[in-house]
Amino acid sequence: MLVVGIVAFLSGVLLVAGEMLARNSRHREQQESLERDRRELAARLATLESNYPQALVMMDSRGLIRRVNSAAENLFGYDEADLLGHSILRLLPFAPSALNPGATRVASADRQGAAQMEVRCKDRSTVIVRMTGTRSESEGRADIYMFFEALGGEEQRDEQSDLEHSQSQGAAASG
Repeated sequence: MLVVGIVAFLSGVLLVAGEMLARNSRHREQQESLERDRRELAARLATLESNYPQALVMMDSRGLIRRVNSAAENLFGYDEADLLGHSILRLLPFAPSALNPGATRVASADRQGAAQMEVRCKDRSTVIVRMTGTRSESEGRADIYMFFEALGGEEQRDEQSDLEHSQSQGAAASG
């Protein structure tokens, strides 16, 4: 009788252990599937961001740039590597600070929350843009997406670059 009790007890332990192993295996498979889905979604999002027609700059809650798309590279004249990890103030030097709240060069703001403002490019020229933004929170992290649409600023930028080029040519000729 004692042997039957021990066998029954060990059978129960083995059944419970087997069920726990099966649950762990299913849980691991689910986690792997979720991770694959997350990677696939991140890849799709990166493709959408890079192909988005407007300039897109993503920054973290501290204002540090985490990603830019090719339209932003074209608008601002920087390569993504030049901007990653730097403050958004590199592009928005006229943003107000606590010490100088009047510093902003915002011409107007519309009902959709867009602002028309001046931004600085790598060549130190400025371009007037329509800027909108949105905040996204995931995995305990907040990201801010800023969208920039040039409002005729490319002509200003080209004219300023031409002026700077002719001034440097004149200085070289006289020197």
